[in-house]
Amino acid sequence: MPPENQLNVEAGLRNLFIACAGLKVGQSVLLVGESGENPYFEPTLIKVASRVAQQLGLSVDTVFAEPVSGAGDFPPVVAHAMQAVDVTIFFSRLGDQVRFSDAPGSSTKVMCYATTPEYFAAPFATVSHHSMRHIHDLLVNRLLSAKTYRISAPCGTELYGEIDKEGKSWDGATTEFHVEQFPIMIFPPINTHRLGGTLIVDRFITSSSTRAYDDSTLRIETPVVATLEDSRVVGLEGESALVDAMKTQLERAAELTGGNPCSINSWHTGINPGTFFHQDPYKDLEYWGTVTFGSPRYTHFHGAGYDPGDIAYHLMDATIAFDDEVYWENGRFVFLERPEVRDALPPEDCAYLNAGANQDICI
Repeated sequence: MPPENQLNVEAGLRNLFIACAGLKVGQSVLLVGESGENPYFEPTLIKVASRVAQQLGLSVDTVFAEPVSGAGDFPPVVAHAMQAVDVTIFFSRLGDQVRFSDAPGSSTKVMCYATTPEYFAAPFATVSHHSMRHIHDLLVNRLLSAKTYRISAPCGTELYGEIDKEGKSWDGATTEFHVEQFPIMIFPPINTHRLGGTLIVDRFITSSSTRAYDDSTLRIETPVVATLEDSRVVGLEGESALVDAMKTQLERAAELTGGNPCSINSWHTGINPGTFFHQDPYKDLEYWGTVTFGSPRYTHFHGAGYDPGDIAYHLMDATIAFDDEVYWENGRFVFLERPEVRDALPPEDCAYLNAGANQDICI
């Protein structure tokens, strides 16, 4: 690794440890890595992260475990280690699987989506976490003050829905994360309420990353038109064999929780323009989704089973408006161009946090 890249990797890791996790000299951190075949995270990351953490005066412990089928099978060895530290950082899909549930221990939990040194050396991870947090919080406050939204895309998708404020406030309008994201990729999923219209399903569907199951991806070779009413799929039109395969996939996913195969439970869109991907997505669509869901080009819906569900529907380059005010336009996060956003960001971050900064995600 060239020296300048090594310095950038260390900058990304300091952003993780200090700005995101809030660690201070003398505190303890557990780094959770993946073992087994085909790990998503490059094995050298734990070693490099441990070295940087020690340089920062942190007490470091590491543990490795294989990914599991879901939060209910969380490895006891990891759960035990989490009890004794101030912060747990997951370089592992385990963190993704507990993002909507209570993970063991009272420590702060962070799920890291930088899977290689290349990601840590890029603006994806080096842009100030405080800047990303400011954008995230300002956006969430704006979205949850809205009453309605519309989602459209070049593929022909046209959807409309309401923000469910339970008659009083926005409690229940989103499903909150139980782990901190690094870098910040996305806002908490908006729970669907009276979602209706047409969703064009093309390219593929995958799992929602909450639970792992065999054959979790289905290639959609020609578009399937899904008609939605009241947050349910009420019709599928397309090639008959593909429609049958899709129905079977939804039923398989819903069986994991016993919920409705046709449910569309929640959705969200990426807010990190620095998100990138330089490989063939079709070599491992689940890995592609784990890394790229932070791109503003990428909207996904959770469905099939109880919230969040175990299917992810994918939509590219959407235009999304809340109360007729556009926040994403053709996959560009135009909210970043607003004065109240830009005026609060350091100049060095504005070069990477703008509507024109989207990176290639190979779709």
